[in-house]
Amino acid sequence: MTRFLATTLAAGSLLLAGSAAVAADAHDQARQIAEKVTADGAALFDACDAHAMAATYDEKAVLVVYQRKDGEVGRDVRLGREKIEGFYADLFKQPETIKSKNTVDRARLLAPDVLTIDGTFDTNTLKSDSIKVPFHQVRQKKDGEWLVLTMEISLLSME
Repeated sequence: MTRFLATTLAAGSLLLAGSAAVAADAHDQARQIAEKVTADGAALFDACDAHAMAATYDEKAVLVVYQRKDGEVGRDVRLGREKIEGFYADLFKQPETIKSKNTVDRARLLAPDVLTIDGTFDTNTLKSDSIKVPFHQVRQKKDGEWLVLTMEISLLSME
């Protein structure tokens, strides 16, 4: 009985260790993908190219911008790549020299082709008072590209 119990515990420990290693690999893989796609996105943002930014979104993507107006939290929702491109075109109407940066706080593969990313977007690291924008995105890998399915950004003040 003691030998059976010891063998069972040892096998269980090996399974748990193997599962932990797989989870760690998935976490590392998710973070690497997230850091690459967000760094690429920041470079596109710096170029103030609305069309290129929108091309990183799925055709049916959803962009949600949370902001406060008259004391109420509201949502600006853009559905589809064309409307999302319009959002960026409005944002880039008066371009300036910027160097933005995304910081990935958390990345998780929900499936081999579905990734969630939470982080903060620093709109211009060249300015000490640049806006820091929290974001949450879900991406899906399609034809070798990690396209944004949903992007939520918060322009709510932390004050």
